[in-house]
Amino acid sequence: MPHILVMGEAVTLTHVVRPTLLADALHAAGYGVTLACDPRFNALIGPRPYRTIALKSSIDPATSTVLLKQNQPLFSVETFNAYVREDVRLMRLAQPQLVVGDMRQSLAISAQLTKVPYVNIINAHWSPWSDEPFALVDHPLHKVLGRETGDRLLSLLTPLGSMMMALPINIAALNNGVAPIGAGLRETFCSGDYVVYPDIPELSPTRPLPPNHRYIGPLDFSPQIAPPPWWDKVPDDKPVIYVNLGSSGEPALLEVILAGLSDLRVTVIAATAHPGAALAVPANAFVADYLPGDAAAANAALVICNGGASSGCQALVAGTPFLGIASNTDQLSYGTMVAKTGAAENLREDEVTAERVRETVARMLASPGYREAAQRLKQDFARYDAKANFVAFIGEILAAAPIKALSSEVDTGPRKEDASKQDSRAIPVS
Repeated sequence: MPHILVMGEAVTLTHVVRPTLLADALHAAGYGVTLACDPRFNALIGPRPYRTIALKSSIDPATSTVLLKQNQPLFSVETFNAYVREDVRLMRLAQPQLVVGDMRQSLAISAQLTKVPYVNIINAHWSPWSDEPFALVDHPLHKVLGRETGDRLLSLLTPLGSMMMALPINIAALNNGVAPIGAGLRETFCSGDYVVYPDIPELSPTRPLPPNHRYIGPLDFSPQIAPPPWWDKVPDDKPVIYVNLGSSGEPALLEVILAGLSDLRVTVIAATAHPGAALAVPANAFVADYLPGDAAAANAALVICNGGASSGCQALVAGTPFLGIASNTDQLSYGTMVAKTGAAENLREDEVTAERVRETVARMLASPGYREAAQRLKQDFARYDAKANFVAFIGEILAAAPIKALSSEVDTGPRKEDASKQDSRAIPVS
């Protein structure tokens, strides 16, 4: 069977979880698999039955959160150059017939250098064939012009901003002797010989896609951890609110949300996703570092999350509506699409106050329409088997392309060392 290298860039937990789930599916189908990703989430994901390589990401979660909030490029030209060298090294090591990546944008360059076909995992609202508009969560213009006027002006500036966001990877491409990757952010995010969307067109529609782009369906993940000691003691005489802002959420924001829920007749179960975080926990709340999210969402009347594709999807798979607290454009875009169906409401992070949370949650609990809409999406999601669809697509790709050995004659561009090189070195194979 062909060998496939799967890589995840740890901008958030999502970009490690999704490639891991798909690597599991490939392994179960009999393919040879090597998984390369940052080990920081190993405690949640656990050991795998195939070869894994620990890949050190260039930025920590706190830094990536800040950059996403500020709508800044996540990776510099120097980091892309270092990543390309590392990608090529790993491809020489694994000798794959195909490479699959999630937020490992450097593969758009290194896959061309090594002539290994590249399958990119990305959400459909980033597709160049999507008409979903992007709204910035926060921008200095909002403070000067107000939210509505600021958003109108920013929409006019979107093409220029998109081009500037794509500049680092395009410069890195030229540094490494390949053509620029794309004119704007959507093109660079969705670069690849093949693109898979872990979404459904009923929720995240696009214009007709080219044959090398494919919807596979949602990838839902819950950490394989033991529930906390209080799990079986949660009272069931009041609506349960499950709160999880994810690895990009801040404990201070969670504390505001808990305060807003403290006066409602609800029971709160919350995951901090930040081990050791010190929080003021009200009497109606139960808190742990991590929770089995699938069970928590299924038991909840409402989920409060960041509104992004992973946490929002987990709520909808359970048929539970959510209140999205968006801190970046990606989260707001997904949450906005769900809100159009009636299954969610959204607040920007800078709009969150205890009173606003209390009022919104009370209104959502009082209206059965939110749950009815979420149940409809649950039925839509159930028609898709993401793992099976992905494995079938990989089979189509490999059947159409001859299997070739990876050439050792690969020019990886400039050799100048930089501060990012040490950060992107791989740890030995495990």
